[in-house]
Amino acid sequence: MSNRIRFTRRSMILAAAVLAGTTGILVSSAGASTAAAPPCGLSTLKGTYLFAGDGWSVSGTGTVPLAFAGSEQFDGAGNLRGISSTNFNDTPSSHNAFTGIYTVASDCSGTFTIGGTLHFDMYLDPHGDSFVHVQTDAGSVSATTEHRATRT
Repeated sequence: MSNRIRFTRRSMILAAAVLAGTTGILVSSAGASTAAAPPCGLSTLKGTYLFAGDGWSVSGTGTVPLAFAGSEQFDGAGNLRGISSTNFNDTPSSHNAFTGIYTVASDCSGTFTIGGTLHFDMYLDPHGDSFVHVQTDAGSVSATTEHRATRT
């Protein structure tokens, strides 16, 4: 039996979106192109974002599950604050406030740090309506998508 790649209309649209994101040009279904969104910066992230995710905490050869949800406010100038609830290995903790800082490069990639101890790489929608991030600290495995709920 031969291995074949099957392309569906959805996968072709996704491929076009990825290509548009990497080239900075958006192509409509009619074939006309439009200018790319302006470059990203700190002000791209401004407002309240909602998040929920899960993952694992790794220690030696053992792992324990974790889950989290909350909201955070980005001020458009590199500061963030938020509140979250967590469940770490079946131990819940509710309404925990946090603060942090963030950076955003013109290519819409960036980083943020919470409480000086949790570190993340992030990749933004050029309009700042959503972003994805992955925790970069050894011993934690999690990735999350955040969506803007308000612009203030």
